[in-house]
Amino acid sequence: MMDEKSLNEFLEKYMANRHTEQEHELFIEWLNTAPLDQVQQIIDKYQFVVQRNLNEEPVLYPHLASRIEAGIDELGKKDQQVKPVKMLWPSFKKIASVAAVFLVIASTAIYFLSSPDSKKQEIAAAKTTSKNQILPGGNKAVLTLADGSHIILGDAQNGILAKQANIDIRKAIGGKIIYNASNTLSSNTPVLYNTITTPRGGQYQVTLSDGSKVWLNAASSLKFPAAFSNNERVVELTGEAYFEVAKLTGPAVAGREGGRIPFKVITNNQTVEVLGTHFNINAYADETTINTTLLEGSVKVVQSKTNNSQLLKPGQQAKVGAKIQVSDVDATQAIAWKNGYFIFSHENIGSIMRQVSRWYDVNIQYEDNVTQEGFIGTISKFKDVAQVLDMLQLTGAVHFKTENDPAEPGKKRIIVMP
Repeated sequence: MMDEKSLNEFLEKYMANRHTEQEHELFIEWLNTAPLDQVQQIIDKYQFVVQRNLNEEPVLYPHLASRIEAGIDELGKKDQQVKPVKMLWPSFKKIASVAAVFLVIASTAIYFLSSPDSKKQEIAAAKTTSKNQILPGGNKAVLTLADGSHIILGDAQNGILAKQANIDIRKAIGGKIIYNASNTLSSNTPVLYNTITTPRGGQYQVTLSDGSKVWLNAASSLKFPAAFSNNERVVELTGEAYFEVAKLTGPAVAGREGGRIPFKVITNNQTVEVLGTHFNINAYADETTINTTLLEGSVKVVQSKTNNSQLLKPGQQAKVGAKIQVSDVDATQAIAWKNGYFIFSHENIGSIMRQVSRWYDVNIQYEDNVTQEGFIGTISKFKDVAQVLDMLQLTGAVHFKTENDPAEPGKKRIIVMP
């Protein structure tokens, strides 16, 4: 294993492209086994070394980009995969929680280290003003009220938007809708349903009348009551959302404390039942399974057609297709989109480009036999799409071309090539 002295020496050698393959393998082994705090320290040190070298002699390291471009095709001989893996940077499987900033800084270093200093501003400006620039999505959604009226949330002013069933619907700062309610509805009160819908390239957060918080990903919708009843809380989801469900107790009966009011999320092929917990559901129609990932508490996943069910523990994911498959996962990867990142863990290019298409509102076309290798890495989703594509291209496994889409005027398309 590598001690602190060996790690420091490796970093210096790596920046100057003087390290050996054996030293590189030892470094990767260390990344896969070291405690998270030690990994964070070495990431911080790497960032410092990158910045120092950029400021001093940026053209002394012309081979750094090619070294990273070569990457690591596998996690290691002891962790062989059925399909090859392309890593955008070593060992993101373990350190995804801290590696996001690392990769963004690394990608910047690669770009400038491979460009003459005199060309930096010229190239950066050219990228910014490119006619094929595709900017990331943002806080955009439409709220449809029970009477059928629509409120475009991106254009609406902060403050009270509407009142329904004695509930104030308020737009807050930072792309949030809040339903303020003092109590639940009685059993004979009519239920007024609202729907919040995000377009491709949009996301939004809503706080429901019970205090539960829901983050909607791009191309998603949530149908929910303006106020919940005393008996149950039921919402309907298409697309993807992260839920933080509030624990809610019904009214006392005959001197006995009221029971917990269940919360159910209905999707196309499953129902998730909870009492109070944090979880993510990915139920896009173009994905092969519905993935429910639990971060906190417990949930029951019920397949609609068979009524089979599985209980999940934190850190587990249920994939619902023809049957329910439960596995242990890194749950933070499932909510990377909520935290502003793409995190890829052994994902093929088709899965990656579906995420890119939804968030950047761009069409995707494939040419020839595109690789089916898995990719591992972490990239900020709040950059021009070109930066995301550039990091994927650094693996050498895939290439891209961006152009106007002749089939849909006004839209861009990304052509994916071997």
